[in-house]
Amino acid sequence: MGKSRMAIFYLLSTILFLLPACLATATPPPPPIVLKAAGSTSGGPLLAVLASAYSAQHPHVTFDIQAGGSQLGQSLIEAGRIDLGLVSWPPQNLPDHLRSIPIARDAVAVIVHPTNRIKGLSLAELQAIFGGRLLNWQEVGGPARPIQVISREDGSGTRATFEAAVMDQMPVTPTAIVLPSSQAVIDFVADNPAAIAYVSFAFVEKNVYPVPIEGAAPSLESLAARSYPLSRDLAMIVSKRGQADLNQFIDFVLSPAGQAMVAAKWVPVK
Repeated sequence: MGKSRMAIFYLLSTILFLLPACLATATPPPPPIVLKAAGSTSGGPLLAVLASAYSAQHPHVTFDIQAGGSQLGQSLIEAGRIDLGLVSWPPQNLPDHLRSIPIARDAVAVIVHPTNRIKGLSLAELQAIFGGRLLNWQEVGGPARPIQVISREDGSGTRATFEAAVMDQMPVTPTAIVLPSSQAVIDFVADNPAAIAYVSFAFVEKNVYPVPIEGAAPSLESLAARSYPLSRDLAMIVSKRGQADLNQFIDFVLSPAGQAMVAAKWVPVK
């Protein structure tokens, strides 16, 4: 056997000798994990962005995110049916095994059709409109047109925040049209010059006009300065004994990288 063939023979022998040991010590891939989340339609888009970024770094972790409102998110996490409840109201009476983690600061914007450029509203005027005592836009410096109030469904964190800040336990007018999501509210107001509604500021686009309240327009700057009067935290409700993958996701959300993603349309909490 020639020297070159002998060298190849020894090389192949060495590889075959070491291969079983290499295979035995190779780290198996982590098992796939699906984290189930449900809750606030206002916070859903933010959670989706954060989840997508986390899954890109940890491909074995995927997310099943459902909407349905803050009340649904809180009730499902309390029942142990999901891993993460997303809420846009301050959680009340949480069981001892759960904790609430704020992830972003959000404004509740009062919106009208872009042709209705009223200069602004006070909280008292807003209460009178949504309570059904002010019925025409002309009464608050707008066009001579009846006001159509739009509200959200029971269980909406945005509705709970708005009513706590504005209505002072007074009922919203029974003539209000009740819609099931932030996007449905935006779409309705964009098509109806008489409408007024409230929605997460993150959903506001050029097809609606955000009304200044008490002299402050909703913006990331006024929200950070706390000069805009209608605001709330978006929060995750999770188990205090959460699994490792969920805890790692929480750490990512609160990290500088996660909070930089929050800063695109919300105010970071860190």
